[in-house]
Amino acid sequence: MTGLKNWKFKHLMISEVTVEVLEQLIERRIKEQRYEETLLKWSLSLFVVIFFAFLYLYFYKFSTIQMTFIDTRTIFDYIVQDNLLLFMVIAGLTCMIQMIVFKKKHSKAESDYEELRITTIERGEELWEKPIPWDHRHEVFDWMKKEHDINLYFK
Repeated sequence: MTGLKNWKFKHLMISEVTVEVLEQLIERRIKEQRYEETLLKWSLSLFVVIFFAFLYLYFYKFSTIQMTFIDTRTIFDYIVQDNLLLFMVIAGLTCMIQMIVFKKKHSKAESDYEELRITTIERGEELWEKPIPWDHRHEVFDWMKKEHDINLYFK
C-alpha cells in the first residue's frame, strides 16, 4: 500500500481521503482474490478426491460392490471396513465443507469490494477535488486497472 503514497501521484495533489479510499479498495480486492484462490484450491481438491475414489472403486472394488449395494447399512459397513475408502469419504466431506465456508467468505468479500468500488465511482466529484486532481484522475484509474485490476471507470 505504501506504493500508492510514494508513487507519482504526489504531483497530482490527491487528498489523503482519496488515497485512503484507494488503499481500502486495493485491500478489499486482494482479500476477495485470496478467497477466490482458496475456493478454487478446495474445489480442485474435491475433484481429485472424487476422481481417485472412483478409480479405486472401479479397478479394485467393483466386483465386490455389485453384491454389497443392497441397503444403506451394508454400504456404510463397507465404507467403514475399507480404510482407504473411509479416508476418501472423510477427505471429500472436508473439502465440501471448506468449499461452502470459503464460498460464503468469498461472496461477502466480493460484495464488500463491489460496494466500495461503486460508492467510489458515485462519489467521484467529492473525492477528486477540482481542478488538478480532477484533470488527472484518469492516470490513477489507469494505474488501478493495470496494477490491481480495479475498474473505476464504470459501475
